[in-house]
Amino acid sequence: MADYDAPKKPKPKGDHKDLLAKARKDYDRAYDREKDNIDLAYEDLEFLAGDQWPEEQVKERDGRPTLTVNRLPQFVHQITGDIRQMKPSIKVVPVDSGADEKQAELRGGLIRYIENRSDASAIYFRAADSQVACGIGHWRVLTEYADSSTFNQEIRIGPIEDGVSVLWDPDAVLPSKEDAKFCFVPVDMSRDAFEEAYPDATASELGDADWKHNTAWTADDYVRVSEYWVKKPTKKILALGADGSISDITDADESAIAFHKMRGARIEERDSTKICRYLITASSVLEGPEDWPGRFIPIVPVVGEETRIGRRLVRNGIVRHAKDPQRMVNYWESAHTETVALQPKAPFMVTETNVAKYQNIWEQANAKNFPYLPFEPDAKNGGQAPQRVQPPVSSQGINDGLTRAHENMKAVIGIYDAGLGNRSNETSGKAIMARQREGDVGSYLYVDNFARAVRHTGNIINDLIPHIYDTERTIRIMGEDGKVDVLEVNKAQGLGPDGGTVYQQDMTIGSYDVVATVGPSFTTRREEAKEGMMTMLQAIPDVGPLILDLVAKSQDWPMADDIAKRVRANLPPHIVKMEEMEKQGATPEQIQEFMDKEKANQPPPPELMKAQMDQQATQAKLEQDGQVQAARLELDTKNAETAAEVKHAEMQQAAAMAEQNAQIEMAKLTEASRLKELELAQTAQIERERMEIDARVRIQIAQINAEAKERDADLRAMTAKYQTDNRPAPSAGQPTS
Repeated sequence: MADYDAPKKPKPKGDHKDLLAKARKDYDRAYDREKDNIDLAYEDLEFLAGDQWPEEQVKERDGRPTLTVNRLPQFVHQITGDIRQMKPSIKVVPVDSGADEKQAELRGGLIRYIENRSDASAIYFRAADSQVACGIGHWRVLTEYADSSTFNQEIRIGPIEDGVSVLWDPDAVLPSKEDAKFCFVPVDMSRDAFEEAYPDATASELGDADWKHNTAWTADDYVRVSEYWVKKPTKKILALGADGSISDITDADESAIAFHKMRGARIEERDSTKICRYLITASSVLEGPEDWPGRFIPIVPVVGEETRIGRRLVRNGIVRHAKDPQRMVNYWESAHTETVALQPKAPFMVTETNVAKYQNIWEQANAKNFPYLPFEPDAKNGGQAPQRVQPPVSSQGINDGLTRAHENMKAVIGIYDAGLGNRSNETSGKAIMARQREGDVGSYLYVDNFARAVRHTGNIINDLIPHIYDTERTIRIMGEDGKVDVLEVNKAQGLGPDGGTVYQQDMTIGSYDVVATVGPSFTTRREEAKEGMMTMLQAIPDVGPLILDLVAKSQDWPMADDIAKRVRANLPPHIVKMEEMEKQGATPEQIQEFMDKEKANQPPPPELMKAQMDQQATQAKLEQDGQVQAARLELDTKNAETAAEVKHAEMQQAAAMAEQNAQIEMAKLTEASRLKELELAQTAQIERERMEIDARVRIQIAQINAEAKERDADLRAMTAKYQTDNRPAPSAGQPTS
């Protein structure tokens, strides 16, 4: 890696006649091509500043009103205001195998920090003001020491005082001029400042009367000094490694080249260029040559509207074509003022008798605000009160001219009332926005060219990073949210598999490209992000546990970061570990390997589990539906078979029942016959038994009667005996003694 020796501004040595001759030749070519554009651009700026009446017209009007109602600034501010609100942003992307997303993000953060410490937005917008007004503006990229006590250099974005005067190689065709072979950045210095800055140069000896542009470079009160940037042809030695990596070994020693050859690298020499800077006057070289480490001339043009007519290039801003409508506005406003001013004030129609007594009051009527005006009635006018004559009115032709002038100005520039914030004939919000978009489309070429210039600035800085930040050091990077972090780069970490030193955050390897975006500021995008996240949480609540810390961090509440930290403590451990690995510079392969292990050991996230469960449930439902269909079909078949069997059984049962009923009927008849016979037999038996019983009963009765008669005979005998013995006869049942 290169040492940080302080770059010296080399003082010119020897004779530079050839260099000055070439510089004059290049200047002549460039100035002859751009002279008309430069002159018209200065006229546009003067016109915008208010110098809108030519001297001859002022003289011709001979004291008549020459008013300037400058309406151009509002149109310029409308476009430059849109550019200011769009907040240009530079993003770095990797383009080869030696680059990665992490390093690209680091470079993007470094470029944002460079822009911040340079107050680049003010420089960008100052050039944009010139771009919109006169068609051209410039800024630059430079390097400087971080402070007076260090050898570390920093990249800076700087302004160019007079962006109109910068001259480029007329053969360059790219909008960014990156294909230009030379560039002039002239500055006019007062002679006192020049002599103080360059005491070895004699101001009185500057200039060359033989050079046709000498009068523009020297004057009694100033000296023109110009940076002269030149691309010089050179050779570059490249080494193509076996892994596809490309190394620039142009300045390497023999041992380094031998090392690459030993590893099987292919060594080739290529045609290339190097950038040199000189500081010159019309007749001398004050500084240089000074080699610039990058491959771009670090001057950035931002152009307005360009029209190519063959070899001729016409460049303009919005003022150029709006001059005549603006002159119409000035003329008609002056005519209107003149017309009204020259008309007398509205007088009173009175008679001499009306004002004779009060003449002093009436003479002051147009100067003072009297509460009333007394008058003397006059019989000559029938005693009427004095009457004021109708006041003067403006010319209808003047009013029509003003209206046409205003409409012409809006039509030429392409921005109408709605775009300027004025009330127009649109009534709905959509119609107003549509008209505003039409105005934005009409002026979008300025925004597009501005974004292209910002992107080229990013390319210049990205190209310088490996040359300026090429040793172990601490740098600052800035995130999109404006947060500044401190980071160590180019720190040796040991030896790699090939025996070479491995560096942490190596800023010197890899190829990167730059993308510039022009859109809402980070604050606006954060507001949109908050709304989007809240909408997503409402639509997909299951995502909440994974992003709640980011939602909290995006809020504008007090202590939002503290809330985010507490919410983050509840995140799944593998997500926290993954983010820590990213911050520590782990490769995507290492992070993926870790995530694969975690996925194998950890249950899937709730949303994935839910999706899997939903899928399984769907599959189960489909299978169940299929099974139900099959079962239903089988059941229907079985039901049909069963119904047939039941029908057959019912028929068999019906036949059996009929046969059984027949048998029952037969049995009933047989039983009835048997019962009848039994009943007859039983009746006969009963009759015989009754007759036998009756016979026995009659026999017993006869026996009882016989015994009764026998007892009665005994009783009568005994009675007769008692009667013989004179004893009472015993009653029936009483024993005898």
